Amino acid sequence: NNNDVTRKTPDSDQIFKEIGLGAQEQANLAWSLTVLEKYDSSPNSISLLQHIFQSAGTDNYDNNKSIRLEHAHQLWQAYYLLEEDCPDAVQYVPKKFSDYLKEQWKMEKSRHKTSSARHTSLSKTLDFMGVAHYNEHDEDIDVAIVLKTESSWTHTAEKGNEYNYHHKVAVEFDGPSHFVRAESSIISTVQKQDATKDKLRAMGHTVLKYRMLKKQGWTVVRVPYYEYDKIPFWASMERQRYLQRRLKTHDNIKFSDTDISEYKVIVHNRLSRFD
Repeated sequence: NNNDVTRKTPDSDQIFKEIGLGAQEQANLAWSLTVLEKYDSSPNSISLLQHIFQSAGTDNYDNNKSIRLEHAHQLWQAYYLLEEDCPDAVQYVPKKFSDYLKEQWKMEKSRHKTSSARHTSLSKTLDFMGVAHYNEHDEDIDVAIVLKTESSWTHTAEKGNEYNYHHKVAVEFDGPSHFVRAESSIISTVQKQDATKDKLRAMGHTVLKYRMLKKQGWTVVRVPYYEYDKIPFWASMERQRYLQRRLKTHDNIKFSDTDISEYKVIVHNRLSRFD
């Protein structure tokens, strides 16, 4: 990726003005094409992405025209993933512009974050289970678990120097706002939850977040609300069983002499709860 090369093309900003495509639409297009991964097999998509970045960078940033923060954030997400997935699309982006986008993104990620009630509940359960973790970690990770040894069990996680790690696990709570939901006409509550789950589609911002985390070396484990919410708030042992299996926390959890929860891989499409 030769970031010091400036591509000699027609004025992209002028082209977009002629067809009535403003900065917001351009950023949305770059972001959407990246979400959908619609660039590998289409030269037109690659050319469009090149023009969008030229318009935002060469024609606007270089001429001291303001770039709205939400546009900069969208362009950085697209650039960060395209740099590896489709380098042709961003090969002419000047380094000073990509550095600017990165800095705007870092400022956004450094803002104060407030945990949701579901996230707080999950964190408290992990505390009770003895699984060390970080809340509201970098890049908006809900719960970060850092394994510093070759152990495959997350209860061996440690706190301290979080950058000295063997394996990193990002636990993401997927609430209702992370999905596009479809209506279901099924009457049974349990069946309705299962049918709705099959119709759910992750929102674009969720898709890109997880792809970015994976590129940074994180193993992403998703805890969807339609599973977690099935567990009554008072069923602490059942909640531990669920997290044991979702996060592979322990081989066995002993609740009493007769009640021992053994690790099992979660079965998809179950209709029961987790006990």
